[in-house]
Amino acid sequence: MALKKAFLVGLLIMIPGVVLAQTCYESSIMSPTPFMGNHGEIFRLADGSFWEVKYEYEYMYEYYTDVIICPSRRKMVVGGVTLNVEPLAPGRSPSKPQAAPTADVIESRIDGEFSGWEGETIFKLDNGQIWQQASYAYMYSYKYRPKVLIFRTRGGYEMQVDGVSQRIRVTRLR
Repeated sequence: MALKKAFLVGLLIMIPGVVLAQTCYESSIMSPTPFMGNHGEIFRLADGSFWEVKYEYEYMYEYYTDVIICPSRRKMVVGGVTLNVEPLAPGRSPSKPQAAPTADVIESRIDGEFSGWEGETIFKLDNGQIWQQASYAYMYSYKYRPKVLIFRTRGGYEMQVDGVSQRIRVTRLR
């Protein structure tokens, strides 16, 4: 595995205009599981940073996979495939540990049962926060205490529920 990573970093260095070695580092995808590598997918690395896949449709089905991430070029190598990615919120870098996650990204779980959303659905989280659906959409999916990721976008906040491909806009009530 180390030889494969060394080869990939070397390959990235040799390809003009792709990436420089000093701008890349190794990490692992911690969530979601599985990681698919499709446009719009939000993922968290082991260093605490959050990223979004852009303009890619790979259907990779990767579980806790090791990656090489190149923030300055917005590229990530997963299993030999290079993906376009964008940082979602500031996270930790290998040289600069960060004490707490940014307020722009909230990780929690739904408190109890989740059965989707239907227009003005209210979501109570394990961390005590209460959020309400802000965009009209209907989706049914039953899960018990699924993980959620709520993150700031240009238009407000969006919520992604683990195992659900759609995201919705939400507003915080409490």
